[in-house]
Amino acid sequence: MWSSTYRRVGLVGLMGAAAWLCCDSRPAAADTPTPEDAYRQTVVSRASRIVEALELTNDAQRERVVTLIADHYVALHDAHAERDAAIESGASDKQAARDACSLVIVERHRHFVAALSAELPAEGVERVKDGMTYGVVPITYAAYQRLLPGLSPELKRMILANLLEAREYAMDGGSSKEKHGWFGKYKGRINNRLSAAGYDLKQAEHDLAARTE
Repeated sequence: MWSSTYRRVGLVGLMGAAAWLCCDSRPAAADTPTPEDAYRQTVVSRASRIVEALELTNDAQRERVVTLIADHYVALHDAHAERDAAIESGASDKQAARDACSLVIVERHRHFVAALSAELPAEGVERVKDGMTYGVVPITYAAYQRLLPGLSPELKRMILANLLEAREYAMDGGSSKEKHGWFGKYKGRINNRLSAAGYDLKQAEHDLAARTE
């Protein structure tokens, strides 16, 4: 009798322990994302914001464009990282590392723009490019026209052409600083052309400030 009782008690105890273990079980901690995974998440989020402005109604198309942009960011990141690693490791020919990176980026740029053009109309491609470069082209072009309201059509075309060329390089910049650096370089060219055409940009800034007071 006692033996039977002990067996029943033991069985109940085991069942209770099993139930407690089941109730107390916790999911295994999620694996810590690698730096590559974390960067991928960042650029997918960035690409999604750019594509959201396009207001695409086709979900599959929207996903393809997001993937194209994110893949481009990742490819640029990898190329820049390889270049920087070669330079920091004390490579004997640092310029060769820079040149190799530039070749990869030029090829990647052509592929990216062609793929975008297959997915989007010209206006959509332009909006993606602006989204990747903080909208500097339309903002700066409008600023020049406010600064110099009497610009000739020829000079307007010159300004826009230089800003668009700067944008092509800025799209592939590895950082915000590098992207803005390209625009700064081309704004210098624009200002030199305007000065050669007889415009006093310092005076134009004073005049604009007076007009907007």
